[in-house]
Amino acid sequence: MIDLTGVAVAMLSLLAAWITTQAVPWIKARTTAEKRRVAKQLIQTAVYAAEQLYQGGGRGEEKLRYVERRLADAGIKLQMALVTDMIEEAVLGLAIKREWGLEPSNDDEAAAG
Repeated sequence: MIDLTGVAVAMLSLLAAWITTQAVPWIKARTTAEKRRVAKQLIQTAVYAAEQLYQGGGRGEEKLRYVERRLADAGIKLQMALVTDMIEEAVLGLAIKREWGLEPSNDDEAAAG
């Protein structure tokens, strides 16, 4: 009888190597891209909501905690540096919209309300 144990071990080793080098990174990239897209949208929404809930200067820490809490509630887990960058991007986008008159500023809302 022929012993194929060595061949089977070699084939499994090759398969494991292929999965490790090709399949896993591809799956991670797909999952990460979708997760980032969802996180970015959620962060933008949370930043806008935080701006409404915590109006006035000097409340940045409260706003940041609110956004972080919303992410945690949604089960979004990313590196904190990436989350911070996404938050900064959303805040900058909101500031630009306000500067161009595309979004009302907190001062405008206070005067109207």
